[in-house]
Amino acid sequence: MGWMDVFSLISSWVWGFWMMLIFLAVGLYLSARTGFIQFTRIGVIFRETVGAIRERTLGSGGDVSPFQATMVALGATLGSGNIVGVTSAILVGGPGAIFWMWLAGLVGMATKFGEAVLAVHYRMRYADGSVSGGPMYYISRGLGMPWLGALFAIFAAIAAFGIGNVVQVSAMAGAFHNNLNVPPAWTGLLAAILVAYALAGGIKRIAAFAQVLVPLMVILYLGIALVVLVLHAGNVIPAVAAIFQSAFNPQAGVGGAVGVATKEMIKAGVGRGIFSNEAGLGSAPIAHAQAQVDHPVRQGFWGVMEVFIDTIVINTFTALVLLSSSAWLRGGKPFDVLLGSFGDLGALKVLMPLVLVLFVFTTLVSWAFYGEESAVYLLGEGIRWPYRLAYVTMAFVGGLGTFSGLVIVSDAMNGLMAIPNLIALVLLGGVIAALTRGFFNGEPWNPPK
Repeated sequence: MGWMDVFSLISSWVWGFWMMLIFLAVGLYLSARTGFIQFTRIGVIFRETVGAIRERTLGSGGDVSPFQATMVALGATLGSGNIVGVTSAILVGGPGAIFWMWLAGLVGMATKFGEAVLAVHYRMRYADGSVSGGPMYYISRGLGMPWLGALFAIFAAIAAFGIGNVVQVSAMAGAFHNNLNVPPAWTGLLAAILVAYALAGGIKRIAAFAQVLVPLMVILYLGIALVVLVLHAGNVIPAVAAIFQSAFNPQAGVGGAVGVATKEMIKAGVGRGIFSNEAGLGSAPIAHAQAQVDHPVRQGFWGVMEVFIDTIVINTFTALVLLSSSAWLRGGKPFDVLLGSFGDLGALKVLMPLVLVLFVFTTLVSWAFYGEESAVYLLGEGIRWPYRLAYVTMAFVGGLGTFSGLVIVSDAMNGLMAIPNLIALVLLGGVIAALTRGFFNGEPWNPPK
């Protein structure tokens, strides 16, 4: 058995059916520990997030506003996977996969809440006011297991080159080449230049890009999708009905489509939800830790909103476009299937490559930050610029091919990230619950020294 076979085996396990159930179980556990905060405190969550975007500074520590930190995290989750991933989930698991994607998103809100709370609570504060945080810190400082935190950092630093870099650029290069006849090398060069400029300015420049580009791409994408849904308005309600019918009766489908096994449907839906919103993987807390907040729970609210936008809004619109237009029944490559959903929309169809550029770019720079912070945790500040150079180089190379070997390794590392993070979330569930109670009881926050 070669090394690639080993990594393929690891990937199949960490993204397998039973691991999906573990993700759901941890989400349900954290939901219970927080009093199902994503439902019982939904009004507070909206007031503290979308109702407080203009609040730039809410405490000491951190380099960016709560909104900017969330846009960096959301920029990482809103990648090409929201376009091709949802398509793949439906192609593999049928319409019912979307129901399980929703379920993963709903419980994932509590998971992301817990991750953001711990990230802020256990972050390291430096004399210049800057901070560093994420699972490697709350594992090390909260559990007293620096070796487990180091494992997470190793997995994250490697995974960034694949899931956050080559996979994204390769998808964009393929779409541009197939639909606009742009040479892949030019796409890779564009990606490398853009990511180099963003990384040179650190988290502040990355956040400045994210707070503009992420809302822009969300508005553009939802606007295009809404036009498609209006054109297929008569099929929207049947599409929603098909999701529920197929979820509980795998042989039910749309337009006579052959159903799939329940296990495959659940795996496809839950896997897409987790892979899309990254709740439980431990990547987003690295960004949330940078927020200027006066209490960890406030940033936890933004974690809930991040999952809501990614899975419940963006992915649902993608799914309804695919199902209402029936383009998924014709099969083909996921991105081409989605483009087929837009039919002859002229200028709107041309906008899709632009949206893909925004999706890819924000994912590129956000994951670069995740990988860089993980590498710095392991090797110190001296690794920061070498890591950036390597990341920019791979962004260019990613336009030239899919590099299946790197993708396999990256998928394995991406899934392995979740193991130490999920362990920490369960063992520190009491801390999350105590901080949540303290916030609503008006108790002051006392971060660990």
